[in-house]
Amino acid sequence: MSQGQPFPLTEESIFAHFSQEDRELLLSDTLTGRWWYEGFTLLLRCFREDKNLTSAGRQRVEARLVDVLKNRLAISRRLRSVDLSKFSIKRPIFIIGPCRTGTSFLQELLFQDPQNTSLMYYEVLHPVVDVATVGTDPRILEEEQAQASMNETVPQMKSIHKMEAGSPYEGHHLFENIGVFKAPAFQGGNSGEYVTWYEARTNEEMAEAYRFHKLQTQLILNGRAAASSSRRMVFKENYHSLYLDAILKVYPDAIFVHTYRNPCTSLASLCSLRETYKLLAYEQCDIDLEQLGREVLNWAFLHGGTEMMKFRKNHPDLEHRFVDIAFDDLVTSPLNAVKKIYDHFGLELTDQGKDNMEAYVKENPQNKHGRHKYDLKRYHLTEEEVLGHFKEYVEEYKIPC
Repeated sequence: MSQGQPFPLTEESIFAHFSQEDRELLLSDTLTGRWWYEGFTLLLRCFREDKNLTSAGRQRVEARLVDVLKNRLAISRRLRSVDLSKFSIKRPIFIIGPCRTGTSFLQELLFQDPQNTSLMYYEVLHPVVDVATVGTDPRILEEEQAQASMNETVPQMKSIHKMEAGSPYEGHHLFENIGVFKAPAFQGGNSGEYVTWYEARTNEEMAEAYRFHKLQTQLILNGRAAASSSRRMVFKENYHSLYLDAILKVYPDAIFVHTYRNPCTSLASLCSLRETYKLLAYEQCDIDLEQLGREVLNWAFLHGGTEMMKFRKNHPDLEHRFVDIAFDDLVTSPLNAVKKIYDHFGLELTDQGKDNMEAYVKENPQNKHGRHKYDLKRYHLTEEEVLGHFKEYVEEYKIPC
């Protein structure tokens, strides 16, 4: 696409949204190492060179990348005037199951306990608000409008993946502010070079990414009412399982809940989610389903179970930090699954927490927004191939297939 057309996705077109002062700050800030900008510009180029990306898709990419730069500016400026030392994050729970293994449901369930809290969807997209808030937070209104637009474009999304402005959400958007982009890479049709770059990040770089994750979480807590700052944080993101060393450097008392499911089922569901998500930026005829399936199978950042398994074998002294929850058990007996988690970690489930969770389960039955249908064959994958790819993981956790 030429420079004269809308949304050219160049560095110049992105930085045109900012004043000269803001540009200078963005290119000189010391929030993190400069490797973040390498990832940012590489992803930008991957989308710029994607001939199948629609105008609407280009607009979505530009809007999100501009938001990332706005976030870095807001973080830089907020840090000048706040003391984050009082926002300690003690013994956080990390939900680390592979994609489509019940992690979102579990996060929502644990959030019902008044002793727990989580990052909200609007917060992970915009961790710092620039203006004093009176009434409804403007970030919530912005994301409600965005959700309404998305649901109008791809109404089937509601039955596949819950995204609500004021609900708990996974943390990958915070990592976008340091150049680690899961969702755009997942959506993109030309993301391979970026994914190769991302998978080559060093342990030191990912430890820095988690320090920035913690800093952003503290800024979010700083922007909330005081009561929530003392609650136990429940984080959720499947690729946390790739970076357990880095997490424990930053959150040394972290505890981990690993959810698991038949990978043939979870992978088919994930392929379907990716296809649906792509419809926000591509025409159906331009989506290569075979390529989509191959990438979903091979991209470790969408799974992480095998890497988690190896970490646990190499660190038997940390095994008490982990508990394993089967998807089927979580769906059929959610309160029993919660009890298993709490008992394992010595946490107290109060009557109020239990009542809240029971009410949530009753109000949110499986398939509340419609049944999600999916099939591996649509993406040119076979059960034998998938089970072979995850053979060690399936055998280790005795996953019925």
